[in-house]
Amino acid sequence: MEFGDEFLQLNNGIFLLSKSFLIFQFKFQPLTFITNIVMYHSRLVRVLSHLFFWLIVVVFYYLLFSRNSESREVSLILSAGLMPVAVGVTYFFNYVLVPKYLWRKRYARFFLFSFYTLLVSTWLSFLIVFFALIYAITQKAYIDPSVIHPEWQVITLHFVVFFAIAVKQLKRSFFMQQEKNQLEKNQLTTELKLKEAELKLLKAQVHPHFLFNTLNNLYGLTIEKSDDAPKLVLQLSEILDYILYRCDEKLVSLGEELANLKNYIEIEKIRYSGKLKLNTNFPQETGNLKIAPLILLPFVENAFKHGVSHFPGFAFVNIKTNIVETTLIFKIENSKNPAINKDAEHSKGVGLKNVRKRLDLIYPEKYMLKIDKTEETFSVNLTLQLE
Repeated sequence: MEFGDEFLQLNNGIFLLSKSFLIFQFKFQPLTFITNIVMYHSRLVRVLSHLFFWLIVVVFYYLLFSRNSESREVSLILSAGLMPVAVGVTYFFNYVLVPKYLWRKRYARFFLFSFYTLLVSTWLSFLIVFFALIYAITQKAYIDPSVIHPEWQVITLHFVVFFAIAVKQLKRSFFMQQEKNQLEKNQLTTELKLKEAELKLLKAQVHPHFLFNTLNNLYGLTIEKSDDAPKLVLQLSEILDYILYRCDEKLVSLGEELANLKNYIEIEKIRYSGKLKLNTNFPQETGNLKIAPLILLPFVENAFKHGVSHFPGFAFVNIKTNIVETTLIFKIENSKNPAINKDAEHSKGVGLKNVRKRLDLIYPEKYMLKIDKTEETFSVNLTLQLE
């Protein structure tokens, strides 16, 4: 009785251990477990599909060889004899010759081994016909001469072989094309994510650059105790509202972008009112056109920073914006101090470097940027295809 209880406890222990192992396998290694099931299922499907294909071939051979024949045994001999030859030659081509030589562009060896393989398969088909003919003679059974003809057997054999090879290679090409398309799609997705990340970084760099310049202007006005300081604070609040709450989208309204540009220009007018000649021309209507946010602001920033603040006398800034259908033409020209060599700093500042990168990322092959420098002027001409 004690032995029976111990045996029962041992069985229960083994059952609980097996159950715990299965739970552990499924709970802690679910990916491996599921992957094994999927791999087993795919292999099973592949084996069954191959068996089904060769079953069709056997039926095809038998129906072909049994026409006008009095002996079913002869048809079975021909079908059963050619079947292993067809299977062997097909798999030898698909899994040895083609991947080892043809895919690797070893054409000479591929054609040489293919010739010998077809030569052997032809000899085997002749041999099978010979045995089938002997059997038919001994059994005194009538066979259609066209069926028992060796050349016909060779053609029938290699028709099936080449058909199977073609199916395999077409299937391979199809899956390779699918894999290539998926890789290209993944690459495009990765590049798009990288572009989006870079754009966010560039946009984030625009904000502190702009704020630094504006706060510097506000600081100058407060030092001078200017009555225009409250107006500048109001303009700055509107610009900050635009930057913080309306520039998260990839594209914004062109009208809003130009309105933000006008607010910034008003701030600079207050800052340099005693030494600046400013001419601006903006379109009254912008329609439904959209533009990347803060794409024009760096050009205006640099014009005032390098063309006005560094100019000893009366400086000028000319800004002109035109719209031709869906094309934006933005021109800005400013004075430059000829006594100070600021070309490198002017063209390679943080703002201009960032805007060049953003144009390349957002408007590839849809913009033209031309920068002209002389001893006394600096001009930018941007032509941009909008949406």
